Amino acid sequence: MKKSFKKALQVVVREAEELLSTVRPDALKSFLEKLQNEWRTSRLFFWARGRSFLMLKGFAMRLMHMGYEVHLVGEPDCPSIAAGDVLILASGSGGTASVLLFAQKAKEIGASVAAVVGKPQSRAAGIADCVIEFLPQEAPQSIQLSSGGGGTRFEHALMLLFDSVVLVMIQERREEAYREMMTRHANLE
Repeated sequence: MKKSFKKALQVVVREAEELLSTVRPDALKSFLEKLQNEWRTSRLFFWARGRSFLMLKGFAMRLMHMGYEVHLVGEPDCPSIAAGDVLILASGSGGTASVLLFAQKAKEIGASVAAVVGKPQSRAAGIADCVIEFLPQEAPQSIQLSSGGGGTRFEHALMLLFDSVVLVMIQERREEAYREMMTRHANLE
């Protein structure tokens, strides 16, 4: 039992790392620059479906801890999106119907759209202003699920990507940033 868990863990970590290694550095640099500069004072809206949305919610929470104004689409307290706002999306397929619908609507309103997608040249990537693409064809085939990964590898890589983005954003002032973040951390626990 213990040996099989350790092997499974190694597969999960290796596959996430392999997929993360396919992200283009220039796309990641552009996303980070926009997040730290252009979008710093914008309202950030987040949308995905399924487990991808869980990963995106964790990222939104960290940004809220860092002082960003964040909103989760679909929550009762989510305001309407407006020109100048940013919609951050995640989709393994890049073709999730609601992701495409909301991306198009946000663009029509005048908001910027950022997308993290698990397939290159997807429909979501075609709509977005800023795109981070995982390139699964450049990584070894996933063996996590019999369906070729079934999104699992994408979701793991997504979480690690977002946590790494946060670490990059605070690295130069880590102790000060941590203290600031703790002032916004939930205290009704």
